[in-house]
Amino acid sequence: MRGNYFSFEPFILMNTTVATKFTDLNLIQLLLDRLIVLDYQQPTPIQAQAIPHVLAGQDLIAGANTGSGKTAAFALPLLQQIYQQKSLSTHSNAGNFVTGLILVPTRELAKQVADSIKSYSVHFNGDIKTLALFGGVSVNKQMQSLRGGSDIIVATPGRLLDLISSNAVKLDKVKTLVLDEADRMLSLGFTDEINELLALLPTSKQTLLFSA
Repeated sequence: MRGNYFSFEPFILMNTTVATKFTDLNLIQLLLDRLIVLDYQQPTPIQAQAIPHVLAGQDLIAGANTGSGKTAAFALPLLQQIYQQKSLSTHSNAGNFVTGLILVPTRELAKQVADSIKSYSVHFNGDIKTLALFGGVSVNKQMQSLRGGSDIIVATPGRLLDLISSNAVKLDKVKTLVLDEADRMLSLGFTDEINELLALLPTSKQTLLFSA
């Protein structure tokens, strides 16, 4: 992916000594308690390597196969960042803004990732709003769900652009961008849509790129 909009300083994950317990990853207790309920006994390699760098606010490029625990590798630290930011802030996301944006290539993956994030955030008692946005369903219902903003959006590029053109969502407050299965998005021809979305994002943000 080339262009002026996709400019960041990534940390590229290498095979290094990593934590073998979730308690060593500086995750907050609410997330650790949820992982116990979900029977996550120890972090996978991608989780152990990625989570500390995401929590530190670093940009990241990582490769991880399906079934490697990739979603938790970015979802857990993203949830923690947003939860802690909201705990310190007196402002809401009113105004159709979004804090965390996750771009995915298909509606199936959008639903899967959003469901995982909602599961991980159960102990936050509804403090974090997560929405999945994709084509093939009523755009009006999605516009209604976006009223008042959302903390995390998991979206396919085309549907997100449709909603932006309808002024249903704004991206200028995004703090973290995740491109999940970025290689697949490019192979499916989403390059122009992604560049159009990148142009709407703030220059100061965390960028996480995951590929298979």
